[in-house]
Amino acid sequence: MKKIYFIIFALLAVALLGAGCLPSYGTPETNAPQTGTPVINSNTEYFPPTNMNVSTPAPVNTNQPVPTTVTVDIRNFVFDPANLTVNAGTTVKWENYDSVGHKIAGTGFDSNQLNQGDSYSFTFNQAGTYDYHCAIHPSMTGTITVQ
Repeated sequence: MKKIYFIIFALLAVALLGAGCLPSYGTPETNAPQTGTPVINSNTEYFPPTNMNVSTPAPVNTNQPVPTTVTVDIRNFVFDPANLTVNAGTTVKWENYDSVGHKIAGTGFDSNQLNQGDSYSFTFNQAGTYDYHCAIHPSMTGTITVQ
């Protein structure tokens, strides 16, 4: 009976060795301890993945003028300022402070009647000189020069 136990034990030991349950004693590289820090071979080059989709933001053109708004007051039957010079892309806003209505009329731009407290805006995108007047009171005139 002892002989059977010895044979069973021997077979189990062989099975365990064959399954790799016992540690092997190979070279230091294959049996390096596993820590949280990876070991990097300094003789290996690193190539980043080529499937990364990284975009570079477009450069900002600081030479472009910032859009602005300039106000022309309508007071006492006068445009103030009557003559105005602006950069292309500037919006001119007329505000009526008179108690009577006015109507801005110029080449390429016309407002509805502006009652007291109303305003009208137009953006000048093309360089040039734009004369305008009040369609109700023709003596009221002004000029917008666009650079």
